[in-house]
Amino acid sequence: MSRKPRRILLKFGSGILTRPRATALDAKQFARLTAEVAELVRGGCKCIIVSSGAVAAGMRVVGLKERPHDLTTGQACAAVGQSKMMHLYASMFAKHQLNVAQLLLTHGDLDSRTRYQNAKNTLERLLECKDVVPVI
Repeated sequence: MSRKPRRILLKFGSGILTRPRATALDAKQFARLTAEVAELVRGGCKCIIVSSGAVAAGMRVVGLKERPHDLTTGQACAAVGQSKMMHLYASMFAKHQLNVAQLLLTHGDLDSRTRYQNAKNTLERLLECKDVVPVI
C-alpha cells in the first residue's frame, strides 16, 4: 500500500529570518532553512512555508532603523520587502533545484467560502508539483 506524502507546515517568523536588529533579511539563515526544507522535500514531504519578514526586509529601503508603528509605513515596508524576500527564497531554493510559489492571502480569502476554496485548490495543485515549495 502506498503512503500519501507527509505534509509539513513551517512558520518562519521575522525573528528567525532577519539579522539581530531586524532591519534586513539574513541570507545565511535563509540558506540554512531552505537547505533543511529541500532535504524534507527530497525525502518525500510536501512542505508549505508561512513566512513573515516582508516588513523587516523593506525597512532599510524605506529609511527606518526601527519597526514602523503606523499602518501606512508598515505597508510601504512590506510592499518593498515582499519582493526582496521572495527573491531570496527563490534564489536559495534554486540551489536545490526547487521553485517557490507565492500565495498572498487576506482574511477575505479565508472568510469567503468561494475564495477559500479557490485558495485551497491552488495550494493543493501546487503540492502536486514535486519541485515547488509554496510560500504564504
